[in-house]
Amino acid sequence: MAREVPSGPVITLQTGSLADMSKNERIKVESKGLFYVLDPKEPHSFRDELDEMASGARETLSGSAKELSKFFGIYKQQARGERGKKTNDYFCMIRIKNPAGGRLTPQQWIALDDASDAFADGTLRITSRQAIQYHRVYGDKLGAMIRHLNRDYLDHGTLGACGDVNRNLMGSPIDTLDPETSCGALELSNEIAAELSPRTTSYFEIFLTDEEGATAGRVTPEEPLYGEQYLPRKFKVGLAHPRDNSIDLRTQDVGLLPVDDRGAVWELYTGGGLGLSHNNPKTEALLGIHLGRIRREQIVETCRAIVILQKENGDRKDRKQARWKYTIRRLGVAAVKAALRERFEIELEDSPEPAALPPMELHLGWHEQRGGGSYYGLSVQSGRLKGSQRKAVRQAVEELGLSVVLTAQQDLLLCDVEDRAALEAILEQHGVAALGDGQLARANAMACPAKPTCGLAMTDAENILPDYFDALEAEGLGDVDVVIRMTGCPNNCARPPTAEIGIYGYGKNDHVVLVGGSRGGDRIAQPLYSRIPGEMMVPALVGLFRAIKERNPEGLPAGEFLHQTDPETLRGWVGVEAE
Repeated sequence: MAREVPSGPVITLQTGSLADMSKNERIKVESKGLFYVLDPKEPHSFRDELDEMASGARETLSGSAKELSKFFGIYKQQARGERGKKTNDYFCMIRIKNPAGGRLTPQQWIALDDASDAFADGTLRITSRQAIQYHRVYGDKLGAMIRHLNRDYLDHGTLGACGDVNRNLMGSPIDTLDPETSCGALELSNEIAAELSPRTTSYFEIFLTDEEGATAGRVTPEEPLYGEQYLPRKFKVGLAHPRDNSIDLRTQDVGLLPVDDRGAVWELYTGGGLGLSHNNPKTEALLGIHLGRIRREQIVETCRAIVILQKENGDRKDRKQARWKYTIRRLGVAAVKAALRERFEIELEDSPEPAALPPMELHLGWHEQRGGGSYYGLSVQSGRLKGSQRKAVRQAVEELGLSVVLTAQQDLLLCDVEDRAALEAILEQHGVAALGDGQLARANAMACPAKPTCGLAMTDAENILPDYFDALEAEGLGDVDVVIRMTGCPNNCARPPTAEIGIYGYGKNDHVVLVGGSRGGDRIAQPLYSRIPGEMMVPALVGLFRAIKERNPEGLPAGEFLHQTDPETLRGWVGVEAE
């Protein structure tokens, strides 16, 4: 079904006043560069709330401070108890910036690992955008954790990790590792990230002024790129590799693919995004539109130009319509291309036949590394690095001096290995084994954290997906080569709409099941079950896997088979009926 296009005027920076816009827009303006919290009864700064949490006088962030905290890489969260009911247990999730997945030095990895015990729940959560999240960071540790990460991991290492700005840049994890191809994507990712990073000094005034955390100097609200209202919503950029599209480039606001192995010319896609809202036909998962080709020396400028167009023209009243994927379709592709060429002087070359999108790669196991040595891809279930697996990585990094790269599939690569046997011995010592026969589908899978910590989640994802694989493997179906991605809500952080089988939450115990996405990331999956109860999920998945394995005589990739099979026929084979 085609998306219902909103009628009536759209409120933008150019067409409306602040009074016409959403409360989030007022919060941003009144903050004077993210420093002051909107509170007419008791004016105060974000720093005041941070200090109160550190002393125990305040349990958690206020509502307005919560919106500002996202720009600092912080999400306020509340634990969920039985049947999803919220409890009085408040804490935060902290996210770092890590363009293109690394490469993280041994010292950086040790700092990140130390933070998990000192301030969080003892785990590191690799995200689907190649960053790290920390969960259950309580208010009294919030400021100390941000200072630790900035001191020992990366200067302003969480600024802009969330919020209405450009988010973490994605890139192929093998850009600096592949022996054959060097297209400069990691270097380019860092350049784009620097150009699109917020400039306000409030982050430093709040968290980082000296070792004691004392505030000094003045607040500087000027943002030469973003202005006082920043963007209408988050913005995402990804750079693929000639042989690897694990970043799902057409799901990005700006997606780039090198045309040649040197990275001199790139295909430009824009306007992708997978988030939607239940029962809101004005929202939709959409793939990026191909605009043409640009040269490497204009990529940073092109990203900046698109950000400016979104800042000026994005919807400032309805946040569900505020993403660039809706703005570009409202403005029209021809108008956007004309603006890039005429206003911003981008030499955009028309290319009616863009280069083919490469497949998604996992990069697990042993590989030769550019410049000598090897790297080893370690599968991390749903990105949750914990227990013996986390200890093994820490020991390998410390003793063997390895660097670390995070992947878009929530796994990690241990790089610069000179002695394979030494790394294998450390992994064996901790009982960390590669996924074995019959676990291919598990290796392909992703899930978001969902309940009980994420406030947006309707259902479980990370906590229940392993149970599904246990059931599939018990039926002898774990070796079916299919990509499953699961989220607890239709924000779709783990990208289920482009998966061969995608699942997201609907209500307290129901899910939407999509089928027929593609590994090339060039097709949106379609609903097989628009709503199915949790207790029917295992029979449905077992039936789907059997159909892929036993009713596919041509041996089509799972996504192609599911896309080509009539949904009613497929449901009959599955043997499960639901709404």
